[in-house]
Amino acid sequence: MTENSFISPMSMIKIDGEKIKHLREQQGLTQLYLATAVQVTTDTISRWENRRYPSIKKENGVKLAEALNVELEDILEEQQDDIEETNQRDSVAEEEISRETISNEQKGTSFRRSWPLLVLSLTLFSVLMAFIWYAIHSPVVEHFSAIRTAPDHFISGQLFPVLIRVQGTADSASSLIVKENIPKNSTIHQTSPSVSSGRIKGQQIKWLKKVNQTSVFAYVISITGEEGDTISFSGTVANTSDNEKQTAGDDKAIIGSHHWADSDNDNVISDKEILTVYDLYSDIGDIDLNIDLIEEIWMGSGYRWDPQTNSYIVLE
Repeated sequence: MTENSFISPMSMIKIDGEKIKHLREQQGLTQLYLATAVQVTTDTISRWENRRYPSIKKENGVKLAEALNVELEDILEEQQDDIEETNQRDSVAEEEISRETISNEQKGTSFRRSWPLLVLSLTLFSVLMAFIWYAIHSPVVEHFSAIRTAPDHFISGQLFPVLIRVQGTADSASSLIVKENIPKNSTIHQTSPSVSSGRIKGQQIKWLKKVNQTSVFAYVISITGEEGDTISFSGTVANTSDNEKQTAGDDKAIIGSHHWADSDNDNVISDKEILTVYDLYSDIGDIDLNIDLIEEIWMGSGYRWDPQTNSYIVLE
C-alpha cells in the first residue's frame, strides 16, 4: 500500500473519477448501487466520477473500493502524495451538499406521497361548495306528469270517458292549469272536477286546481262521425313556474261498432275488461259511466249494437 493508506481517519484522499466510472461500468454496477454501499446519494457518486470532488474522506474511499471489489489504491489518483487535508472546505461542502440533497429528496418523496390526497381534498371541497351554491341559488322546480287514458274505440254518438291523471311530486300543493282540446263534432256531457260553462270555450276544457300527489281530471264525451274515422286528443298541463308540457298517454281513438269497454271488440265484456273499468274509473264518483249497462252486458253472453235504434241488445 502507498502512504495514502496510512493517513488519519479524518484525512482526505484523492480519487480518480474516471477509474471509478470505468470500474463501475465494467462490472455493470449502477450509481445507485454505489451510493447505497457508501451511504451517500447518487448525486455525490456522479460528482466523484466527474471529478467535481476529487478529494473525499478515506472512510468513504474504503467503502467505495469494497463496493467496486478493488483495493483502495486502485481508485486513487496516480502519483498521489499523501497529504494531510489542510483545506476542510471540500469536506464541509461535500457533507453539506450530501445532506441538502438527501433532505430535498426526502421532501420531494413526502410531497409526491401527499399530493394525490391534497388534490382529492380540494376536489371534494370544490364539489361540496358547488352543491351548496346550487342548492341556495337554483330555482325551485315543481315536477309533475300528466297521462291521458281513453278507449281506443267507441261508437259514433255514444258516450265514453276520458281521464287525465296528474302526478305531482312537490311536498306542498302546487297550482296547475289542465287544458284539454276537444275533437271536432264532439259534445262534452260531464266533467270532473266540474267546470262552469265559462271554462269550456270553443274546442277546449280548462281546469284550475291545486295538486299535491295525484289528481284525476275526467270528462264524458260523445263524437259523431263515420265508422273507421280516427279521432285525436291533445292537451297541456302548466304549473306556477310557467312550465308547460303536453299530456302524454292515449291520443287516438277509432269510431267503430263496439262498446268502449269491449277492448278486444269480440262483442263480450269479459271479467278482465270489467275489472279494468272498475280499476280505472271507480274513483270518479261524480261522473255517470252507465256502469249498469256494462255490468248487464258482462253478466249476459254478449251483445250487439243496433244502429237503427241506437242501442245495445244484450244477449242472454
